[in-house]
Amino acid sequence: MNSWQQPTAFEQYVNPVVGELTRRIGLDKQYVRGDGCHLFDEQGRAYLDFLGAYGALPFGHGPAELMQVLVEHAASGEPNFVQPSSLVASGELAAALLAIAPGNLRSVTFQNSGAETVEAAIKACRVATGRAGILSMRNSFHGKTLGALSATGSDKYQEGFHTPLPGFAFVDFGDAAAVRERLAAAPDHFAAVIVEPIQGEGGINVPPAGYLQQVREACDAYGVLLIIDEIQTGLGRTGKLFASEGVRADCLLLAKALGGGVMPIGACLLGENAYSEAFQTRHSSTFGGNTLACRVGLKALEMVRRPGLIDAVASNGRWLLEQLQALASRYPFIAQVRGEGYLIGIEFALTRQDFAQFHGAFLGLMAEQQSLVPVLASYLLNVEGIRVAPTLNGASVMRVEPPLIAGRQACEAFIDGLSRCLALLAEGQTGVLLAHLVGAMALPVAQPAQHGQHWSFAQPASGEHAAFILHPLDLANYAEFDESLGHFGATALQQMQARLNPLLEPFFVSTVALRSPSAGQAATVDLIMLPRSAEQMAELPVEDACALVRQAIDMARQRGATRVGLGGHTSIVTGGGLRLADAGMDLTTGNSYTLLTAIEAAALAVQRTGRRMQDMHVAVVGASGSIGSAAARLMAAQAGRLTLVGNPQSARFNGPRFISVIKRILQYARVAEVAPGSVLQALAPPLDEAQAQALAQQLYERNSSPLHWSNDLNQALAEADVVLVATSSANRFIEPGSIRPGAILCDISRPANVSLAVAEERPDVLVLDGGIVSMPGDARLGSRYGIPDDLTYACMAETMMLALGRHRGHASLGLDLEDADLALVQRLAREHGFALAGLRSFDRAMAPHTWQRYAAQFAQAAGEMA
Repeated sequence: MNSWQQPTAFEQYVNPVVGELTRRIGLDKQYVRGDGCHLFDEQGRAYLDFLGAYGALPFGHGPAELMQVLVEHAASGEPNFVQPSSLVASGELAAALLAIAPGNLRSVTFQNSGAETVEAAIKACRVATGRAGILSMRNSFHGKTLGALSATGSDKYQEGFHTPLPGFAFVDFGDAAAVRERLAAAPDHFAAVIVEPIQGEGGINVPPAGYLQQVREACDAYGVLLIIDEIQTGLGRTGKLFASEGVRADCLLLAKALGGGVMPIGACLLGENAYSEAFQTRHSSTFGGNTLACRVGLKALEMVRRPGLIDAVASNGRWLLEQLQALASRYPFIAQVRGEGYLIGIEFALTRQDFAQFHGAFLGLMAEQQSLVPVLASYLLNVEGIRVAPTLNGASVMRVEPPLIAGRQACEAFIDGLSRCLALLAEGQTGVLLAHLVGAMALPVAQPAQHGQHWSFAQPASGEHAAFILHPLDLANYAEFDESLGHFGATALQQMQARLNPLLEPFFVSTVALRSPSAGQAATVDLIMLPRSAEQMAELPVEDACALVRQAIDMARQRGATRVGLGGHTSIVTGGGLRLADAGMDLTTGNSYTLLTAIEAAALAVQRTGRRMQDMHVAVVGASGSIGSAAARLMAAQAGRLTLVGNPQSARFNGPRFISVIKRILQYARVAEVAPGSVLQALAPPLDEAQAQALAQQLYERNSSPLHWSNDLNQALAEADVVLVATSSANRFIEPGSIRPGAILCDISRPANVSLAVAEERPDVLVLDGGIVSMPGDARLGSRYGIPDDLTYACMAETMMLALGRHRGHASLGLDLEDADLALVQRLAREHGFALAGLRSFDRAMAPHTWQRYAAQFAQAAGEMA
């Protein structure tokens, strides 16, 4: 296990989901020391903290004066929890807050967090007015307890918690007219409007000038109380002591900075209209207003009001905004820079269309799925030593929220590091931005002289509309998708695959436009990528794997497809598509045409060596699977000898499956064109069902030529002239050692099962790719996927031809391919112009010298064996 794969105690025992996410993207640093604006890890490396605990660190880490308060409190012996009594420190802090707060506020109730403070305000307003309604703003964030969550305008955080609770409603932030209209529509319903002066977690959204005052006026017009949530903006964050200065609140909420980064504390300041005896007697908190927290709060208030601090925040904040806006003018993918003081958001607006075709594609893809800012934050942390994060509700917004004590030098360091990051982003240097995650060299690639054609995201205009779900087959696919990864070695690509694939969702790749050369029908096929390797899908519980494929099917449906093809392991994990037969979509696995083209390629290679299939001993590896079983049937009608090879790991369970496969072979004689000298001619099988079953049992027990079965892969490889490989394994397990000299291996499996070492060490063995075909006319895949753009895999082609043929219903589903499906696909391929794309080996067209080398080696091997 790599070090990054080792979960921390936090991930194991506190929050597995967040822990895993931060681990995967490299944000799971374990800091051992904090000092001012810097954090330090176990190796002593310093990190500039421009996240500041979401605004809770006004004086940075370990502020000496506040830490001294803790020491003095311990030495004083002053009791901490003494309710009910007259709490001295609580009273002093309340008096200090009321003295500096804007408006005419009467009393303070203390809580332990911002969310609890929101809860207190909601309760106070409801009991004071006798009304239940709370009007909040969309995209707001007020906390995650049930009441605070109900006021939070984000479906993302409410989903599953049966929130919002009754009485909560929402309007757009920044639209004061919408507030007035909503209150007017229900004049006796709403107890309060709750609003942030600047939305923090929503994306650092700044309202129009005068907005808060207009909301205040609307509340006054309808007898509604106004809750101003300054939990994040209050006490200097925006370059003012309070962001809402000049606007009267009925409830003013503070937390975060009030604890000075040392103690959790929240304060709900109540105005006369929100104050009630009922609230005062019924609301309390065991730990709220405890002595230690209040002593820290008093010191924090003193420190934040010292001359120069807030003025410096305002000045440096303006400088930061100017620098960031200059960067935005240089880089159009920065949609907006907004904020005040040390509360700034940088919004990114990117898609794959912002980059040249293929180059930089992963950056655009991550932006589309709102995972780009976390990756940029990872780069800034691990490479530049700067700590930032996305906002919670707006994952495309980078939060800049340093401690209030951060000076101009720290701001300059932040701008320098961010500038380097943005330059790499502008050039599409995915490889450099991810190198720290995968242990690769951060080598930038040269920019192409001319940009390629962008992906087309337009909906297809006419014809039948289908989709095909694919997934990465090989590590090389990643560098094909994004050329900036070209210098990554296999280890780095594996790390990238393991770290980042589970964070991505299915995505659209390209649209293939097709027209039948003979019939003239048009069709379009969307390629939809499921970003999981075969191994990753195989490791998932079946239910989770099927859910991922369903997600891709839903995307296809939304784009207008009526048929979906399942490629690679998406077919295997869904039981040949049977587990998704209820998805409301015509499905195909593409296995029929994959098989037909593979056998055609093998037969062509045999013919070119001057041999006949009737003289060949053929082994089918994976004969108990869907493709393998059908391959055995087809080969039984052509080859002189046939060996069915099962998985040795399930040898004791293979017997019944072998008998079933043998029976299907015998029954195939009813529809097959049986070649002289073939297995089927030798067996002369009866057509009666019962007789076929009996003979299958006998042949299984006899287990001799011409129809043989085996669980010994090495023995089968040593004896066979032709080997068809059709398994569900994601590994290259066929090695050079035991293959018969001069053999032909046709690898139908995707991912491939034949080791690359066979090509290097066994020039006498010919390895063919199964299922690579040409498309009709000038059709193009629109993306590279291990084959040239004008070719396709046979499984994809089956989806294409079914769409061109206007076929309705499922095809090639289940554990056994039906003879009728094989015949249908064979006919459609001829009708619509699909054909085997010559002989290919290891994803490349076979060069003449490769064939010549094999032919010479084959002739030598044949002579020696004769």
